[in-house]
Amino acid sequence: MKKLIISIMLTNAILLASLCSQTLPTENLSEKIDSLMALQQKPDEPGGVITVIHNNKVLHQKAYGVMDWEEGTKMTENSLIDLASVAKQFTAFAILLLEEQGKLDLDADIRQYLPELPEYEYTITVRNLLQHTSGIASTDLLRVFGDIHFDVEWTHQDDINLIKKYAQLNFEPNTSFEYSNGGYALLASIVESTGGMHFAEFLRENIFEPLGMNSSMVNYTAGQDLQHMSKGYRSIPDGFEHISSVNDFSYGPGNVLSTLNDMILWGQNFLNPKLGNEQMMERIFNPYNTLENGDSIMYTYGFYVRTHRGLRAVSHQGGVPGFTSNLAIYPDENLVIIVMLNNESIRSIAMTNAVAGLLLSDKFTPVEPEKPKVEIPLATEKAEPFQGTYRMEDGMEMTFAIEGDEFWILLPGDTRLRLYPYSETSFLMKEIEVFVSFIPENDGEVNQMIWRQHGRDNHASRLIETEPLTQEQLALFAGDYYQPYLTTDYPVLLEDDRLKIMMPSSIKRYLGFESVQLSHIRDDLFATDFLGMMEFTRDDNGQVNGYTIFSVGRLKDIIFLRK
Repeated sequence: MKKLIISIMLTNAILLASLCSQTLPTENLSEKIDSLMALQQKPDEPGGVITVIHNNKVLHQKAYGVMDWEEGTKMTENSLIDLASVAKQFTAFAILLLEEQGKLDLDADIRQYLPELPEYEYTITVRNLLQHTSGIASTDLLRVFGDIHFDVEWTHQDDINLIKKYAQLNFEPNTSFEYSNGGYALLASIVESTGGMHFAEFLRENIFEPLGMNSSMVNYTAGQDLQHMSKGYRSIPDGFEHISSVNDFSYGPGNVLSTLNDMILWGQNFLNPKLGNEQMMERIFNPYNTLENGDSIMYTYGFYVRTHRGLRAVSHQGGVPGFTSNLAIYPDENLVIIVMLNNESIRSIAMTNAVAGLLLSDKFTPVEPEKPKVEIPLATEKAEPFQGTYRMEDGMEMTFAIEGDEFWILLPGDTRLRLYPYSETSFLMKEIEVFVSFIPENDGEVNQMIWRQHGRDNHASRLIETEPLTQEQLALFAGDYYQPYLTTDYPVLLEDDRLKIMMPSSIKRYLGFESVQLSHIRDDLFATDFLGMMEFTRDDNGQVNGYTIFSVGRLKDIIFLRK
């Protein structure tokens, strides 16, 4: 009996210690969060909703601002907000439910469930789609490069048709990570093929209704009841502009609409699962897979898993024109923070982190202050080897030059910035907080430079002067070209002794340029001023027959053929 009593006492002590370790400073929490939002928007401006859940108890839930700025309609806890890419967690959860039901295998070839897809060069698994390691191109970039504007009506089937049309993979599956909306569109189709019903119906019957999320829905077709739907805005000098889409009905990667009250139920399910189980949550909360090179994949099932100030953070952000959202889970603290905004000018991740800071500051790893950087006089004779033009890996060129007793950089667009020396080889651009470090070789020559910004190092190499191409040589590259999968024209023109690629109207509209200038590097290799590096290709007879743009983010090795 004594042993039993001691065992019970120990168990209670451990439980009490666990609860104490999860105690958070909640005094005046709502007032503090209100103050954070007050710094971002006024009560009569577009805002959003925020909730904080700890140990499955709601510590804060509130709506801010207006859902319709023109009409002045207040945002409420039952206003629908577009979750954008936060919707991916619902798609991934549906896949996990189907796996649990024995209806699909995560390591099966996706063509087992979608036989209408092209026969790709490599096998792509369901798991590849879930973790963004499939190589499937992202449909948002395909639309931009295919001259498909975002204000035209667009459906899920349009997404699938586009994926089938663009049969080229970015890379061999599981050799790289590249976020892909196309992959999650395919997952939605797999839910339909294995679940035996429309994706919207599956989410309603298997996720929304069991959790009581009675207002949540998939915006998959026109004519649904959207009377409580918020409008999405961005700030402009004289107010706000309504920019949210009314014609996008694609789903899988996005287009789930939900409310604050519903998302509280969704957040609580991660802490105390009514749907799924604790084992499923552990799979979501922990990275478990690696790429072929051994690198860990920090994306699990609709969530990134990262360390934030020393704490495990499981989160996903979403953004579409006019809306931005973020859902963050701190599993070891039993904490969920959800921020959903109809004002894209407010950063949902920054707001989430600010709220987390109110609660977890005592648990966060302290940020060590940087050692003070002391400016030193410019030693012009030692800086002379740094002068010249360098090219970044993405093709951007910059020129460094000494003028009097000052060191300057010339950036694209004729932007000139002064460099302030902090060591014999390191300089700071104060205006944009960029550090530049030059790397002398053993013989004193300098051919490499590191551009450090936002904690990331980008490498650049000195441009070696080559004999410029003649007008006749440049003319060999000019001509009519097109992207064969997207059937979109990308002609190359020769004007004023410079080659340039003309862009379709969608790129001008969404990326802000109508052409890219080409700078010759060597042989058939060129740098562009906006799209990185590219190279012309030749046929067996040595005639120019196309070109390849190497990388534009979520699209790799884009092929263009000569007509």
